[in-house]
Amino acid sequence: MTAAEAAPPRPSSRLRDPVVGLAAGTIVLGGCNYVYLALVGNLVGGVAGAPVSVLWTMMAGLAVGLFQPVEQLLSRGMAADRAAGGTGRSVLARAAVLGGALLVAALLALGLAAGPVARLLFSGERAFVLLLALGLVASTLLFFVRGWLAGTGRFGAYALEMTLEGVVKLGLLGAVALAGSREPVALGTSLVVAPALAAGAVALAALVRRATAPATPPAAATGQPRAARRPAGLGDDVRAFAALTTGSLLLQAFVNAGVLLAQGSVAGESTAYTASLVAALAIARVPLFLFNAVQSLLLTRFTVEVQHRRFRPLVRAVASWNAAVLGLGVVWVVIVWAAGAALLSLFGDDFELRRGQLVLLAVSCVLQIVTMVTAQALLALGSERLAVTVWPVGLAVLAVTYVAPWGDVGWAVAGAMVAGTAATALAAVACLWWSLRRAARSGGAGLPDVEVGRGPALDQP
Repeated sequence: MTAAEAAPPRPSSRLRDPVVGLAAGTIVLGGCNYVYLALVGNLVGGVAGAPVSVLWTMMAGLAVGLFQPVEQLLSRGMAADRAAGGTGRSVLARAAVLGGALLVAALLALGLAAGPVARLLFSGERAFVLLLALGLVASTLLFFVRGWLAGTGRFGAYALEMTLEGVVKLGLLGAVALAGSREPVALGTSLVVAPALAAGAVALAALVRRATAPATPPAAATGQPRAARRPAGLGDDVRAFAALTTGSLLLQAFVNAGVLLAQGSVAGESTAYTASLVAALAIARVPLFLFNAVQSLLLTRFTVEVQHRRFRPLVRAVASWNAAVLGLGVVWVVIVWAAGAALLSLFGDDFELRRGQLVLLAVSCVLQIVTMVTAQALLALGSERLAVTVWPVGLAVLAVTYVAPWGDVGWAVAGAMVAGTAATALAAVACLWWSLRRAARSGGAGLPDVEVGRGPALDQP
């Protein structure tokens, strides 16, 4: 055996393999989401289906904003712990405590504000508030399972979970429709049931497979270098989790600002325009759904690079991903310009939006992905507090642009989204540049422990 064969592969190279599977799983989930919205629009129409569209937006916005940090904390913490030869059990325990506490707080807040939430978002239908509450519970389980899968390198199971979630969502909707029900509440139920069923099934299967698989030696036994780190505590994770959650909520507020502004402009009433905007955003965000397939993979890969203080490969990886995003983004904008209106009409007869507005929404999606790629590097560097500042900048620019005298709410929303995402992308790049310069000046000694976001320097390679 040669020295090259005996040497362990670089973690970053091993992490490229799951991209195809993750992309496939996300395509299935994203496709099922589009079919779901189209079926609801055709079954009950844009106006009656508006509360379902808003619930879908809240599940893709508020729920993700609150509980995706659980996935980030787990995937980053377990990747760092495994690189140091640990088991990751303490990371799981702390993430469970933090996620559970956040869920309780969110449910209490939603219960206290049930009346205003129902009036402003769901045309006064309180049943949708209950569905949203159940969706928060399902999302807690979903992102905990995803974080565990990503942190332990089970990206095949991660892709399977996404596939199951999409298939179950459509299957439940089809069952309700075949039963003859056209009640929006019944049609919206699958949005909150599918994530819990898919996550539970995949987690159970992964645990059974782990219990029956032969034991594998820790990293130290395989000859891989162990990264120095200190034992993390709950207080450290609380600080990191607070920053991650703040940033995630600001991100989702930014992403869904268009829908919220449009809904606010009609005082919370159900309108075909709101449903059309949700559908248009779903079309414009096809690349974003694809990026979500590799977001956890990028965070894990970037974390490994930082853990071993390989900063130049980190910079090259971020630059390569952003170059690919911009290149594919140009292609996507052209596709939306040519076929966006036809795709939107598939959601229902009363679904329509001007071509120029669709194009601007697609441009904003591409710029948002650039921001999120760069933000993964900031999180890997333990700079989640700095990453939080990116979204207020974008929201401020978005708000100022929206109140300009556009004369049409559609152009106001689309123009504001482009201006806001451009501002966030520039702010994220500036924050990453500053963080890397700080690391270079200190020779890496000022870098925080990437497992928890704060801690002592990584003093050894």
